[in-house]
This record gives sequence, C-alpha cells and structure tokens, in this order.
Amino acid sequence: MREVRATIVGRVLGALCHLSGWLAPMYGAGRLESRNIVEYETAARYARACGRMEFIDCLLTMAEVEWEHEYYFRSRVLQHRWANRLSIWPEPPPKENIRSSFGT
Repeated sequence: MREVRATIVGRVLGALCHLSGWLAPMYGAGRLESRNIVEYETAARYARACGRMEFIDCLLTMAEVEWEHEYYFRSRVLQHRWANRLSIWPEPPPKENIRSSFGT
C-alpha cells in the first residue's frame, strides 16, 4: 500500500513540475523533511525508553541532517515569487534543540 501511495505522490509531483517548475517539489520535500525531524527525535526517545542507548546518537544525527534539508528547502521555497501565496509549514525549533532535549 505504501508503494502505491509513493508512486501516486511521485507522479503527481512530477506532473506539477511542468506547471510550477521547481516550486512544488521543493515545497513537498520541505514539508516531508520537517516531519522527518520529529520522527527521528521520536525514534531516539523510543530507543532511550527501551534501553538501546547505542542508537540515540545516530538517530539524533539523522534528525540534524533532516533539519539541514528542511532549512534548505524552506529557503528555496521562500525565494519563489509565489511564496507569499503559500501556507508554509511550521518552522522547526533551532537545530541545537535536537540534542539539548536529550541532554547530550
């Protein structure tokens, strides 16, 4: 089911590229990266809760990388001439908060 959904999303974004240029893919990627930050932080919390401390650093590093990706896509979307007409996803907290919430 996920493969079907991913295929549909990919094809829709591909079609939108012809209408919006790079805006639609950048917007979609930025929203996705924003959610990924939270997912990696949640995974790190689960790892800590079940005693798998060896995974925490890697998961937090991945959250930081996703934060950098989100930052890039957000900056690109905000440069587009249609940016003021879009509802931009919520900005994530500062990157430093990722590790500070874990005390690392």
